Parts: sequence; C-alpha cells; structure tokens
Amino acid sequence: MIAEATVTNIWILEDHEVFAKQIRRLIGAEADLVCPHHFTCAADLYDKLKFTSERPDLLLLDLGLPRRDGLEVLGDIRSLLPDLKVLILTAFDDREKVYRAICNGASGYLLKTADPDEILSGIRDVIHGSSALSSPIAKMILEGFARYGPVRQIDPLTSREQEVLRDLVKGFIKKEIADHLAISQHTVDMHLRSVYRKLHVRSQTEAVSKALRQGLV
Repeated sequence: MIAEATVTNIWILEDHEVFAKQIRRLIGAEADLVCPHHFTCAADLYDKLKFTSERPDLLLLDLGLPRRDGLEVLGDIRSLLPDLKVLILTAFDDREKVYRAICNGASGYLLKTADPDEILSGIRDVIHGSSALSSPIAKMILEGFARYGPVRQIDPLTSREQEVLRDLVKGFIKKEIADHLAISQHTVDMHLRSVYRKLHVRSQTEAVSKALRQGLV
C-alpha cells in the first residue's frame, strides 16, 4: 500500500494583497504545499485561531504590518503556538529587525526580492527543520559577528537591569520603561548606565544588538 503524501498547510500574514496572491499561486502550484488562508492584519489571524480548531504548519509573516509591529506579532504567535514554524518574508533588511526576529524564534528570514525558487526552497528548508536565510541576510549576520569579534565576558545583570534591557529591546523609550516598571526616569537612567557598563557598550543601539546576539533577553 502506497502511503499518502504529506501536504504542508501554510498561512500568510501579509498586508500587500498583490504580493500575497503571487505567493499563494506559487505555493498552490506545488503538490505538497497548500495555502488556504491569507490575512492582511494580525487581528484577523487571531480571530481565526480563536474561533476555529484549524492550525497551520507554517506561517509566512511580513514585518511591515498595519497597526501592529510584525515583531510583536511574532512574539504573540510564539506564545500562542510555540511549535508553529514561522518564516519571515519581508522587505525589511535592517540588522536590528533580523536579529530580533531570529532571537525571538523565527525559523528563517527571507526578503521579498528573493526569486520564487529561493522562496520555495526556504519554505521546504523550514518544514524539514532547517533554517532559511536570504543570501544578503546570511552575509549580514556573518559580517556582524566578525565585526564585533569574540564574545567578552560580562558581569551578571540584576533582575531590574534585565527588565530595563528587555524593555529597551522592545523599543520602549525611557519614559515608557519608567511607566512600565513603575520607577522614575532617573532610576531608569541609573540602570541603563549600569547595563551599558556591564555589556561594554556606549549606546542604546549597541546594547540592544549585544543583548540579542548573546541571548540576554
């Protein structure tokens, strides 16, 4: 008896209708892939997950979503469905988004400029347990590690310093960090100075980058 071929169920969260249709056609032409659902905003995806038992095997996620940052959506999805594989497919190629996406559980990061064969190959790599990176993204990551050199030993952060750093990585400004942690902005400054000293950095951008690269948050 011949075993029935496994078909992978792929959903798309992408607000660009034309691009989403192109990707759905690309997936639909493959015998082992199906794409029954495309969502233009995170709220529609959450509603689908809330009111039905249907679940995807893989989610293609754009980071440039309306009303909600795609990285926040990634965090929500990882909390709701920790075993779901999420492949970023986006136009954003800046270093911070790449690091944050990968450190927050994305299984791969492809650019929309990738050719169709590369996108299909990336989808299958993720399905089979590998990672998928567009060539420019892989090059960026390697150059980033080479530029920063060997990892230096850092002093342990206090629990409050970890909370401040975590909010910093989320993109909070000092006032938002102060409000979130119910402390003064002066106290936030004090903790940030200590964080910078322990991480051997001199700016917010460097602190966020190092925190993501070393998995500190």
